[in-house]
Amino acid sequence: MLAFQLLGALASAALVSSVPLVARTCDTSDAVMDLPSGQTALVSPTTAPLYVLLGVGIQNYSCSSTTSTYTSIGAVASLFDISCLIDSSDFASIQTTAFDIWNAAPSGTAASSIGSQVSAPDLLGFHYFVTSPSGTGISPEWDFTSTTGDSSSYVIGAKVGDIAAPTDSATNVDWLALNSAQGSLASKIFRIDTVKGQPPTSCVAGSDPISVKYTAKYYLY
Repeated sequence: MLAFQLLGALASAALVSSVPLVARTCDTSDAVMDLPSGQTALVSPTTAPLYVLLGVGIQNYSCSSTTSTYTSIGAVASLFDISCLIDSSDFASIQTTAFDIWNAAPSGTAASSIGSQVSAPDLLGFHYFVTSPSGTGISPEWDFTSTTGDSSSYVIGAKVGDIAAPTDSATNVDWLALNSAQGSLASKIFRIDTVKGQPPTSCVAGSDPISVKYTAKYYLY
């Protein structure tokens, strides 16, 4: 429930900030994910990605009363097109630059306002969690319906690969590979180059849920 409430809050903030939703990407044929060697959980497809995105948002957690540790209850993020920056010297570190701006932003700042500050003004859609297609639990969704006007322009993912972030895994959320479980936007989704998003290592049972800011690159195939 918290994830859905936070989605509504973020979507409202995006509207207030008057950031236009657009359906535009540059050539992605040169886009190659920089994946760690020596692992097989994340394998880059042989085709070019359909979209290369910067995600700016929050990871949400609740405190387990049995383990006194935080458990993920989803995420909410704005998704910016960065395909036009692939050949730019800023591309490799854009997620770090965006996080620094996002983290320093005053309370109430919309995530949808961050892209324009890192030369990625085109907001393509949103990432959030919904009830899983199976009817049990929640699953991540990437939603471009506001951009395209096409009700099928979304994808709900099912995780098939997961590795700890290659650097600072205690603070940076995992890198993921997902297959489409529903929707026509993409058949595969990757989350890489994550910055922050991990919760504290422990919590007090009964404490309120928390939100932790993060950024990441998303590749949709």
